[in-house]
Amino acid sequence: MKKVSLIIADPDTSYIESLAHYIRNSEFISKFDVKLFSHKDRLEQFLSGEKHIDVLLTNTKLLPENVDRFPADSVITLKENKDDEYTKQDLFKYQPISSLLSQVLSIHYEQSDQTFEKVVKKGNTQLISIYSASGGAGKTTVAINLAKQIAAQNKRVFYLNLELINSTPLLFNMEQELPSSPLLNLLKNKSEQLTSKLNEMKATDRSTNIDFFNVLLSGQEMADLTEDEIDLLIKKLVNSGNYNYIIIDLDSTVNSSVITALKKSDYIVWLLNNDIQSFHKTRYLLEELHGILNDGRFSNRVSFVLNRYTGKLDVKLANFGLKIDAFLPLVPQWKEVLSGSEITSISVFNEYIGKLYQHLSDQ
Repeated sequence: MKKVSLIIADPDTSYIESLAHYIRNSEFISKFDVKLFSHKDRLEQFLSGEKHIDVLLTNTKLLPENVDRFPADSVITLKENKDDEYTKQDLFKYQPISSLLSQVLSIHYEQSDQTFEKVVKKGNTQLISIYSASGGAGKTTVAINLAKQIAAQNKRVFYLNLELINSTPLLFNMEQELPSSPLLNLLKNKSEQLTSKLNEMKATDRSTNIDFFNVLLSGQEMADLTEDEIDLLIKKLVNSGNYNYIIIDLDSTVNSSVITALKKSDYIVWLLNNDIQSFHKTRYLLEELHGILNDGRFSNRVSFVLNRYTGKLDVKLANFGLKIDAFLPLVPQWKEVLSGSEITSISVFNEYIGKLYQHLSDQ
């Protein structure tokens, strides 16, 4: 995610320097771009020359008069007395720094959800689910390469992994992984803070500019999520207006996450392995899903993609009558994969991923 520009203003230089030191040495370094001020005149001079600031966090003593004339999206005041009257834009100065910064983000994101101009107009976010009827078809490999290909076209992309066993740590740096319990509680309680908290849980891969959740749910936690909860999660991402595409990496099963994602997806990339088991399960499950989803036109949103293609389709597989919309080549180098970066580094494979993206764009 793009860093939040944060201006911290307080006459106590040791206080603002301690905040900056904490940010630089914690997970908040990926969330904030910080500038410090301890004099009111210098603060106002700086604000007068800026076109846009996300957050002004200021002691009441340095709060500029007619602050609305300055280009700050969120103005949050620091109060030193707990007994003072507090509004939603006021925070107690002397509290744990982590709590203070989390509240700053919450206030900013809640306000931004209501007032900011969206990057993507409503209805223009495209959902692409990557699915298969059998495991080992290469869903995650295709999902991350497709996300990377789209992001390279200057599109905003979110990678959403809904597998029971999440592959995200293999693809992105999750060294500062956040606990999963807040996300579960927010979804199950349909909390009003869900929008702001989801933003706090996002991270951005610096090399690809792809956003993802810096949270890893266990298999049991994923299994416990209902269709309504998954629906709410996807809606929040779509309604944020931050993304052109959301790539959903699904399990090879039929559970709440899969059903909800397939219902909501604009496009479904259905992967096939070059074997009879994959074709058999696909034909059977395709018929079943029309009834499960109660969508007679479900197959119109499906693109069948044959992975590990060697240049020829056996007649026994062709007889299943599945129309193959795109092909992805067999990559000999992937017989042994020892790091996540290896699955995004094959140029020939990415050429075919580009053709797949073009196919989806043309639909």
